[in-house]
Amino acid sequence: MKKTILVTDSGLGGMSVFSRIAAHLANKSPYQDVSMIYFNAWPEQNRGYNHFKTMDQKAGVFNNALNAMEQLKPDIILIACNTLSVIYPFTPYSQNTGTMVSGIVDHGVQLIHENLMADPDSHVIIFGTPTTIAEKTHQQKLIKMGIGPDRITSQGCTNLAGKIERNPFGSDVAKMINANVSTATSKMCQPIGKVYAALCCTHFGYCQDLFCKALSKHVKGKVIILNPNERMADHVMNDPVMENPVMEKSEETNIFSPDIDMHVVSRVFWEPERIDAYVRLLKNVSPEAVKALACYECNPNLFKI
Repeated sequence: MKKTILVTDSGLGGMSVFSRIAAHLANKSPYQDVSMIYFNAWPEQNRGYNHFKTMDQKAGVFNNALNAMEQLKPDIILIACNTLSVIYPFTPYSQNTGTMVSGIVDHGVQLIHENLMADPDSHVIIFGTPTTIAEKTHQQKLIKMGIGPDRITSQGCTNLAGKIERNPFGSDVAKMINANVSTATSKMCQPIGKVYAALCCTHFGYCQDLFCKALSKHVKGKVIILNPNERMADHVMNDPVMENPVMEKSEETNIFSPDIDMHVVSRVFWEPERIDAYVRLLKNVSPEAVKALACYECNPNLFKI
């Protein structure tokens, strides 16, 4: 039976999830035939979702993108984007679809919760885009799960995702991370134990070493990076009891090295220099995924704005 897995993000951040899933599948899969699609939901060349003023505007555009994804007949849509994950519940698509949808926010919340529960003296700083942080989804869910609000600090990193998107190796990225870390730690109640840095934007995972280095200048205790990108890819493929598994429980025990068809589509144009940067970042994860990225399809009519 063929399975179609669609990963979506606003930009190239979610390619880390896409590539990691591809690597898992190449190693072990219960299916012989898999189609993987990376759908870039970035709406306009120089304007992302954080540029829209209201949630209704953001949800309207993302709803159009979701309807276009539906035409590709995916078995599951993985929203590998924290911003789009918090927008998703506001879309009409979310109320009517029969397609399985999994958002990275829930994976991030579970990851943070597990670590904070294991270490009661620890603290978490949640780094995200302004939209992600403004919605307070991570914070509210963690509080409902019993985490004290004094153990949570949130930092909206204005323009950082876009800067990483355009040039992940640029010097401006390190400067912006240092500035955001400085602001976040100044707001934090001084923790007794470890400090977890939750990178709740898929772009931020590419720069986890820079976050760790910046935090070590401001935090006395041990700093541990939490990367929901890795959690999403691993959990989707390997945990059969998760709420929305892509691989259903089955009596079949065969394990295959499947034929994987990969396709990357985008409404906006990606400059060759940008593609080359992400090829460098991901080539050791999945050569097949970066090959698909290098051959991506640019379709200005992919979805309506």
